[in-house]
Amino acid sequence: MNTAGSCHVCIRECRPGQSFCGRRDGAGNLVFRNRWCAMRVDSLFDKPITHFSENMKVLSLGSWGCNLRCLGCQNPRLSWTTSGEGLGYVDMAPETVIRMAVEKGCEGICYTYNEPAILVEDVMSVARAAKGTGLRNFLVTNSTLTPRSVERIAPWLDAVAADIKSLEDDFYDRYCGAVGIARVAAKILACVKAFHDAGCHVEVRTNVIPGGNDTRSGLAAIAHWIKMNLGEGTPWYITRFFPAHKLAHLDATPVEVQERARDVSLADGLKRVHIYQDKGCDCAAESDLIAPHAPTEPAPAKKCSCCGGG
Repeated sequence: MNTAGSCHVCIRECRPGQSFCGRRDGAGNLVFRNRWCAMRVDSLFDKPITHFSENMKVLSLGSWGCNLRCLGCQNPRLSWTTSGEGLGYVDMAPETVIRMAVEKGCEGICYTYNEPAILVEDVMSVARAAKGTGLRNFLVTNSTLTPRSVERIAPWLDAVAADIKSLEDDFYDRYCGAVGIARVAAKILACVKAFHDAGCHVEVRTNVIPGGNDTRSGLAAIAHWIKMNLGEGTPWYITRFFPAHKLAHLDATPVEVQERARDVSLADGLKRVHIYQDKGCDCAAESDLIAPHAPTEPAPAKKCSCCGGG
């Protein structure tokens, strides 16, 4: 990490001592290494990543902190905190994570729940160890890694579930707390394209929020960008928003809006378009959060706390 300049882990590029996520010290180094706050054995299709291979059992891991402040956040206890205060955790070295995954019969590890983009060092350490044992590595991200971070982590990843929430900076500013990130939408698209160009299997997700990013033209533009930059065979998941956190007053996304987006994208030539009318998220239920002093044991899969899926 360059102590004289900005942090280059994510597209916020915070100045030294001004860590937005709270996970970096004054020199830009990751604090509380190998600390995990949520854990579950579930399936690859839950991410959703459904076109990489047949479904497989994965060990899903999450920590705390995020570089955005999405109003409809599905995991606010994990993602909105800058201190981790009040959250249980376990400190697990990469070798311990790998041993647990193998013992539980998992074929891969997924980095998810909070934003793994801010934890590049930890993700890379575990992913590198996983590769050495034949386990696959999967990343669920809001697509805010810098090109430098993508270059560091991509060689160890097999597939990426990447959010593209909008092509408009204004949406990211108003709904995702991205104020202060110049050209945020363009940087997010650059991140997704960088993973694709690095040889990672990429699948894209857009959570459609009523009154936010639900216009026909806006959704059509996302589909067209995917086709032109990632290829017509790239999977696109049009997921349904469910009332959550600071957007609890909104209604769930009308299914008709999702269907309209699917029809427009198929007409434009995108081949693999999926609608999720119920569970389309990869969020941590309360049962997945690790209680203080809990044993290092993954929780069983239970119903999603925000949408009721499971």
